[in-house]
Amino acid sequence: MKKTLLSIALMLVVSIAAIAQKRTITGTVTAKEDKQPLPGVSILVKGTSVGTQTDLNGKYTLSVPEEAHTLIYTYIGYTTKEVPLGKGNVINVELISDAQQLGEVVVTALGISRQKKSLGYAVTDIKGDDLKRSGEVNIIESLSAKSAGVQVTGSGGTPGASSKIVLRAPATITGDVQPLIVVDGVPIDNTTTQTTAGDYPFNQNLSGVNNSNRAIDLNPDDIESVTILKGPAAAALYGAKAGNGAIVYTTKRGKSRKGLGINLGQTFEIANVTQLPPRQSTYAQGTIQNGVPTYFTADPGPDHIYNTDDDISGGTSASWGPLISSVPGLSSHDNADVFFKTSTANTTNLSFDGGSDKVTYRFAIGNTYQNGVVPGTNFKRTSFRLTADGYLKDWLKVGGTANYIKSGGQRVQNGSTLGGVMLGLMRMPASFDINPYTFDNGFQRTYFSAGYDNPFYTAYENPFNDNVNRILGNIYISYLGKPWFNVTYKLGVDTYSDDRRQVFAISSWGNDAADQTGQVNYGSITNRDINSDLIFTGSGEITKDITLNYTAGHNVNSSNFGSLYSRGTVLSIPNFYDLSNAANLYSSTSKTRKYTWALFGQLDFGFRDMLFLTVSGRNEWSSTFGASKNNFFYPSASVSWLFNQTFKLPDWFTFGKFRYAYSQAGISPVPYQAATFFKVPIFTDGFTNGISFPYGGVSGFGYDVLSNLGSENLKPERVTGNELGLNLKFIKNRINLDLTWYNQETKDVLLFRPLASSTGFASVYGNSGKLRNRGFEVEANADIYKGTDFNWNLGITWARNRSEVLKLADGVDQFEVETGFGDPGAYAIVGQPLGVLYGSKWARDDKGNLLIDDSGLPFQADQFGPLGNPWPDWTGGIRNTFSYKGVSLNVLFDIRHGGSIWNGTQARLNRLGRSEASADRERTYIVPGVKSDGTPNDIPISAFAYYNFYLGDNGSAVEQNIVDVNWFRVREITLGYTFHPKAWEKYVQSIGFNVTGRNLFLSTNYNGVDPETSLTGAGSNIQGFDYFNNPGARSFIFGINLGF
Repeated sequence: MKKTLLSIALMLVVSIAAIAQKRTITGTVTAKEDKQPLPGVSILVKGTSVGTQTDLNGKYTLSVPEEAHTLIYTYIGYTTKEVPLGKGNVINVELISDAQQLGEVVVTALGISRQKKSLGYAVTDIKGDDLKRSGEVNIIESLSAKSAGVQVTGSGGTPGASSKIVLRAPATITGDVQPLIVVDGVPIDNTTTQTTAGDYPFNQNLSGVNNSNRAIDLNPDDIESVTILKGPAAAALYGAKAGNGAIVYTTKRGKSRKGLGINLGQTFEIANVTQLPPRQSTYAQGTIQNGVPTYFTADPGPDHIYNTDDDISGGTSASWGPLISSVPGLSSHDNADVFFKTSTANTTNLSFDGGSDKVTYRFAIGNTYQNGVVPGTNFKRTSFRLTADGYLKDWLKVGGTANYIKSGGQRVQNGSTLGGVMLGLMRMPASFDINPYTFDNGFQRTYFSAGYDNPFYTAYENPFNDNVNRILGNIYISYLGKPWFNVTYKLGVDTYSDDRRQVFAISSWGNDAADQTGQVNYGSITNRDINSDLIFTGSGEITKDITLNYTAGHNVNSSNFGSLYSRGTVLSIPNFYDLSNAANLYSSTSKTRKYTWALFGQLDFGFRDMLFLTVSGRNEWSSTFGASKNNFFYPSASVSWLFNQTFKLPDWFTFGKFRYAYSQAGISPVPYQAATFFKVPIFTDGFTNGISFPYGGVSGFGYDVLSNLGSENLKPERVTGNELGLNLKFIKNRINLDLTWYNQETKDVLLFRPLASSTGFASVYGNSGKLRNRGFEVEANADIYKGTDFNWNLGITWARNRSEVLKLADGVDQFEVETGFGDPGAYAIVGQPLGVLYGSKWARDDKGNLLIDDSGLPFQADQFGPLGNPWPDWTGGIRNTFSYKGVSLNVLFDIRHGGSIWNGTQARLNRLGRSEASADRERTYIVPGVKSDGTPNDIPISAFAYYNFYLGDNGSAVEQNIVDVNWFRVREITLGYTFHPKAWEKYVQSIGFNVTGRNLFLSTNYNGVDPETSLTGAGSNIQGFDYFNNPGARSFIFGINLGF
């Protein structure tokens, strides 16, 4: 018993001695500026791994060893502070905001915040206010000219039309060329799904309206910041989704504050058409007959139906008639001026935010209604967004976001369709009055019997409507144990339905049947993405000189896409658009499911705050990979060296960083191509229409000549990047320079390789190609003047990229990226830039002179060839920001040099005698070139032949209308004024006014609509095609913002 008591006594003495060797430090960490507590501040005993974090009230408790002498306090956006341990056990600390450091903290892959100085790859961070200031409804469009190497292509001034964004250059031929879109750490869908008509037109991107890209559903007012991860090194942790880079959006969240914060914003916008192809208004509708310009009437006979009256032809599409002034009763009409209107838009945003030391929240409502410059077009978006974050315990945090969006509107046919508004409007003879657009019986009145709709009829009688209901959301739970061990689980969901209806009235030519019998199309699209992340993070000191941050985790992603299309043709009752009113019915359905799961990890080492090394890896399994190998690994490594910390530099040399990154990312194969499947076949004999199923009431499935052979060896495309960078800052950070050189190669490029007909299949989808992109980027920023009241900041971006196709499939030297026009087409050709325009060329002699035949006209070469690279030689942006007290002025210039566009619009207008140049027709022309005997051409030809067969598209070479385009535009000008009314400070914290002008000025050598627009939209991998594209718009936006 005595021994037991003695043992207990000895244990108590030892325990007391051990306790005496440690001390407990408590305190509160606050911000010096506003004295508010700072939650989540890391506190570390210097030279050890002992540490803790502050709670929601900024309070902390830390047991420190007796030999400890210093505590280190670290918080993002604030200057790190070291505090010596004195005799007291209570240490309260104030941290000073580091505005420069705050600006240098960026959100990277997986939503991880990192100091920009530690990154070994190029990123661009943009404030949400910069997006909002642009006034764009689409958050993709608002990124134009704000970052080097970021190319944004719109689809004209139609509300709700898609915008395509490419970082640096496409890294794939048949896959999606756009970057991954991430919101609050969760990937979301940004698909542009074109509408099929039940029996799948030859190219969805050339048939019908320009549908929205789904990023348009996001409200710019909800965005706090944007980080652009340009290369595979920056986005490698996303694996097979990151081959084209990523754009990470961080949304606004609630803040702990006294009372309820209310913010109300209202904008009003007016817009009009910017640039249209110039047209002549002197000559009437008609053709040349026996060498004499002859007028043709446009209207049909008494029954008001074209092609049924023996004595009335219904006009001609050409404007080669006589002078309008020479025909009694005729006058010239500016139909474009009558058709296009000044559009308006209204946007209202209302948000509430607040919280306590335990819970913060933000609730926002946004509503946008935008009319278009084309009559009848509009886009509507209503958004409800709720975010909440809270601590259940000091070490347990939960939160989430729920966002409901309702969007959609009404659009019209565009581009290469018989009902395209620009096709009908630009071709319309000046002698034809667009109004009225219907006859008394309701049938349309147009200028040409062969099938072009009156634009007003298209706008009002052939609408396309879509209605999208979307839910975006995520929930998370985080265990905040120690600085060296934290765990977060996040579940995200993105689901939407998209219901569409498109009609073509009886007497319209705008359907693919082109028989004026009427048509109704219905479409229903559903999509659901579920994303699950389990992420472990931690940080600590390995030694007093070496720090380590780690990230490790697991990701699961499930995607389900479905569509149902129905089409009814030959309508019986006018204006009754129901499938029961159709004589012929067609339908199609599709379902696509994709499943991916992955393991990933990242280690970030720091040495004396001057040398940083990051290594990461992701191993990914996917249902789209072939059965022979269904997992692939994506490694990445980067280094950042702050040489200003290594060498003693002059005082004016503030900062210097050299960086290098090597990485691999991927592009996933198209689903269901790893196996061979049955389909509803069509059997043809080459002479008849063949046999299709159902046949005789019997369904059938099998292979046909259009089937693709599956490949069990299918694997993702692999994008390998090498990137060098140099970051310099001078004169206390007043001058910043960021230089980047990169070399990216994509191997195992996926292609549909043609097969011999003897195999029973048309093609096989497999890995066979190789691409390369090399480029250089410059981002510079300077405080030209920095004073107490007045400040002037100048920002410059510049980028160039060189793309080359290194290899296609064995035995294949060229591959058409997308079918469509044929001449020209967009091709991948070995040794050429990806997507090069390819088509007919003029025959030339050895010196490059055109060869002229006996008629005085050039003739085509025997073979097609490359015509031009649609990607620019270089792009640039210049931003000036001025501020004086509460007044600010932002001016953004956008520059593009080079890049080819096929001006198919101009070619057709020349042919029809409608172009402005074709008005000079009272003389003869001589085409420059040489005759068969080698002498200069001296054969005169008529204006009709010159504009039809040489400058037009009636048998001429497409080469003639390829234009190398340059432009300089004033992208944005914003004037704002914000003040804080002292008389009402109890109720109103701030009042702001702003006026924004967008696309105010454009100087270009391009003779057509705004060359920035795209015919095929964001759902397409090709660009450089202008065939009656919808025009761009110039807008003025007036806004007011109230903070309560």
